Amino acid sequence: MSVYIMVGGKPLPGRFNQAETRMRTIAGVMAQQGSKVTRLHQTLLGDGTGRLSLVAEFESFHEAMSTFGEVRKDPLFLEVSKQISENPAVAEGGANVFRDFYGTVDNLKSVHLRRTYQISRKNLPQMTEIIKEVDALSPAYKVAAVIPVMAPNMDYLHGIYHFDSFADAGKIMDEVGMTPEFQELVSRGNEIATLIQSSINVKM
Repeated sequence: MSVYIMVGGKPLPGRFNQAETRMRTIAGVMAQQGSKVTRLHQTLLGDGTGRLSLVAEFESFHEAMSTFGEVRKDPLFLEVSKQISENPAVAEGGANVFRDFYGTVDNLKSVHLRRTYQISRKNLPQMTEIIKEVDALSPAYKVAAVIPVMAPNMDYLHGIYHFDSFADAGKIMDEVGMTPEFQELVSRGNEIATLIQSSINVKM
């Protein structure tokens, strides 16, 4: 199981480069202190368009929390935190924690398509079976899903589809997403959960 710490926010007008530089600095500190993988991405389509996010991946909660504790003491992180406090570059920010629910997110892939469902925890076993069937429809893509551990919306489930490019994502949408088999699985999913958000982000 992987654990993910995600931080991010939408850059203020004219402050994109500053926000990106700060996030890259934090990513470097996270990696130095023990993160398995870091991924800086920008949402380009759908919910949260324009948002910058940094994801740091860990192999356990212990690793995630231990690293976070060390990061908070790092001089470079403290300097960036001071800059953020005194001169914000994003309109909204925050840090959340997620864990794997199905598969593992490939944070090295260029493009992620995220579909967010609101779902009761009692329905998660049924959703697992649906995700397995979606994942088995084609070898041309990989599906993973995460659920929140520390986040504002604890009844969310985020499904992540992995692609090499936007063209690749569009091809799979045509060849798989429009099939009766996929649409039937979407209908089954909507019986136990509500699709509330969708977006595409690209690795920077």
